[in-house]
Amino acid sequence: MRLTWKDALATVVAGVNIAIYVAFTQGADLPIIGSVRGAAGAILLLGVVGGCALGSAPEEHERNRGLYVGVMSTLGGIALLAGVLALIMASELALAVLFFSTIALWFIATLRHASASAKAEALK
Repeated sequence: MRLTWKDALATVVAGVNIAIYVAFTQGADLPIIGSVRGAAGAILLLGVVGGCALGSAPEEHERNRGLYVGVMSTLGGIALLAGVLALIMASELALAVLFFSTIALWFIATLRHASASAKAEALK
């Protein structure tokens, strides 16, 4: 697998997530993202767009596929649970867990795609 336009768009989405979280932590008085619930809702929505819609399935016959799927599924579950808790309880800790797990999901997937691309080029 190589980096594609989906990876580039997912990186833009991750950047928007970072901007939202930084704006929230700095106390920016912005509509929607000025509250824990608003920031959590925005990050959850972007996570669905950036992660689910732009994500790609693991390659067939790849080593450590089960480990990758297990780690990513666990991180995704943590992000979802933290997002729901942040929405219900307006918890800044849950918002932080949501943000960092979302960024970790993006980072691991992008790193995996880039390393798979480098390996494919080395084999040619």
